[in-house]
Formats: sequence, structure tokens, C-alpha cells
Amino acid sequence: MAADDTSDRNALLQALKTELAFFDAGGYGRSFRSGWRPTLLLRDSPACLNFNATGRQASCEQCAFFRLAPAADRDSILPCHHIPLDAKGNTIAGMYRKGTQKELDERYHEWLTALVRKNETN
Repeated sequence: MAADDTSDRNALLQALKTELAFFDAGGYGRSFRSGWRPTLLLRDSPACLNFNATGRQASCEQCAFFRLAPAADRDSILPCHHIPLDAKGNTIAGMYRKGTQKELDERYHEWLTALVRKNETN
């Protein structure tokens, strides 16, 4: 295993744990900065490189979640919203359009938990 692979895996595991802790603590239930819009999964999390950005934002390519996004969706505004959450190919973006918040929350939590377990054992 190359050193870059190990550091990428460690960065991903840390980002997943940060995101899971934020989710479990009810972080998405809090009002977003100005309260003018609902919070967005991943984008409004401390796991996002741009969480507190007020000026120039970091490129999503620098994010640990970026490599999980399908290549075809990596140029989108929020590539992380196109990461498949399950075998059916459900994504955050798709579930925001067609699902309920409860369904999305459940699927997202299952996905986070499974990825943390997988990355902890590898």
C-alpha cells in the first residue's frame, strides 16, 4: 500500500467520523448561519473544507469525500451530493429531489456508519 493511499484513507476515515458525529449530535437540525435556507448534508458540516469559508472557497478536489463522487459528477457544484449512498444508486441530490427528509436521513446515516466500519477494518 502506498503512503498516499494510507493518508487518503486516514483523511477519509477522519472526515467520515467528523460527519457522523455532527449528524448524530443533531448538527443538521440547527439553524444555518442566516436561517434563510435549510442546511445541506455535507456542505454545511464541519467535515466540509468550506464550512466556515467567508472568502475564497477551497476546491472540492481537496476534500476527502471527492474521490467517492462518480467521475461524471466531479465538476458539479456539490460533487459530494452525487456519491451513491446504496446499491440502488441513491444520492443526496436525488433524494433531495424525490425522497423525504426522513428517508434521506436514514439512508445517509446507514451509509456513514457502514463506511466508517469498512475504513476502520481496512
